[in-house]
Amino acid sequence: MKKFHEIEIKFPVRDQDLLLDQLKKLGAKFKGKAFERTIRFDTPDNQLEKQGKFLRLRSGFKNVITFKSKIPNKQFKEREEIEFEVKDQEKMRQILERLGFTKIRIMEKYRQKWDLDRTEIVVDRLPMGVFIEIEGSKAGITNTIKQLGLKFEDGITKTYWDLWEKYCTKKHLDLENIIFK
Repeated sequence: MKKFHEIEIKFPVRDQDLLLDQLKKLGAKFKGKAFERTIRFDTPDNQLEKQGKFLRLRSGFKNVITFKSKIPNKQFKEREEIEFEVKDQEKMRQILERLGFTKIRIMEKYRQKWDLDRTEIVVDRLPMGVFIEIEGSKAGITNTIKQLGLKFEDGITKTYWDLWEKYCTKKHLDLENIIFK
């Protein structure tokens, strides 16, 4: 079976307008924007999360189901990723729940996609702030970081779920889902 790899790193965005101007000046191609809703599935005792695995159903640019598994890497967020398009999300959700994946968490975000030299750049607005994710080859990511004037040491390899947990702890919130009110 062919393995699919995802390599990325994210950064907090302080000025979204400035970032978008930079992308345009660099000649990045705008690929579109969408509201994305992700439903993350696990067993009631979080067996997937404990193993560093994630199963999600996402709508937005297209409806997809994705399986991800962590690959140890300190410099980048690296995952095995298997993904395919699904026509009927509700039926897929019912199948997953009947298979025992009944623990559900939801994430919402507004996403813009850009392409720069075969590197995907997304700008995500979530309830906890705005972030840029740079995905591609390690060399492509490193080059894009330099072009945008970012500092590699400011990069984040944690998931949005990890960042949400930290945000909620800091704000004294007891929220599991990353949703807009």
